[in-house]
Amino acid sequence: MIMQLVLEKPDVYKVSQLNQDNLWKKIIADLFEDFLLFFLPELHAEVDFSKRVEFLQQELFKEIIEYRQGRKIADQIAKVHLKDGKEQWILVHTEVQAIDEVHFAKRMFEYFYRISDRYGKKVVAIAIFTDKSTKSTNQYHDKYYGTEIKYTFNKFIVSDFDEEALKKSPKLFSKALLASIYLNRTKNKMSLRTAYKRALLREVWLLNNIERTEIRALLYFIDYLLKLPKSMSEQLVKDIKDEISGEEEVLNLYKEDLPPTLAGVLELERQEGFKQGIEQGIEQGIEQGIEQGIEQGIKQIIIGLIEKGAEDEWIAEVAKLPVAKVQEIRKELKSC
Repeated sequence: MIMQLVLEKPDVYKVSQLNQDNLWKKIIADLFEDFLLFFLPELHAEVDFSKRVEFLQQELFKEIIEYRQGRKIADQIAKVHLKDGKEQWILVHTEVQAIDEVHFAKRMFEYFYRISDRYGKKVVAIAIFTDKSTKSTNQYHDKYYGTEIKYTFNKFIVSDFDEEALKKSPKLFSKALLASIYLNRTKNKMSLRTAYKRALLREVWLLNNIERTEIRALLYFIDYLLKLPKSMSEQLVKDIKDEISGEEEVLNLYKEDLPPTLAGVLELERQEGFKQGIEQGIEQGIEQGIEQGIEQGIKQIIIGLIEKGAEDEWIAEVAKLPVAKVQEIRKELKSC
């Protein structure tokens, strides 16, 4: 069995240096089990995930997909084992589409028959559209003098998913879809994007009973997909730092490989802690200096009284010190 995944996204976001095709490719690979559970639960139930999913070399895919000039394509071939013991392939094709393509369904059919002809594998195809404006269908139909072809594949539009249901969903991949919805909603609303990003990042790093590698992958996806201008990113770091009091230990679990925003939070925490330590050290030093100065001054007065012949008990009463302390100073004076 081969699963073909096509991620379709019109190139309408004007966010510099945002490589969405690679982001989607990586998050699908990193959360592959949850990805299947979310979109194809029946297929997920047939896969034996106790055995490692292997992503094969991309040269195999180049024989199937036609790389056209100007298109960004990220592809993967995953080899999995089914619960019946058979080894199967899942072909994942992720594409960022520059324009809404009239012949998209035909192209999907071409991928289907090329895979079937070249490898003799059954093909499960999925197309994911991240923009609701797409007009591409999930059916290809051709008929010519009694010869007829009908081909249908799985199609999902991210914006069709209910936002509240995604928020409540225990499936980890739902958070990736929320990030995509928020990106589409905030094309020219960076303040709103900041609020969504802050809330989503925090929700993810506080998730329980999830593998750290999966949490880290999702944090990266959200951080890079919901890209902000530099000044707003810096302010977001400060805002998150101020609101996570008591949660620093959770973030420290991922400190070895955090995305830029959360790494910035920990770095700011470290810098402020270092600064506070210096300030406390200086303050403590001043206090100790004053105390030591007072103590030295009292000691000099006691020495003067001893030299004038005053009794230890009287000096102790006047200086409000234990008699033993006065006797100690007397001994020091005699030894000099």
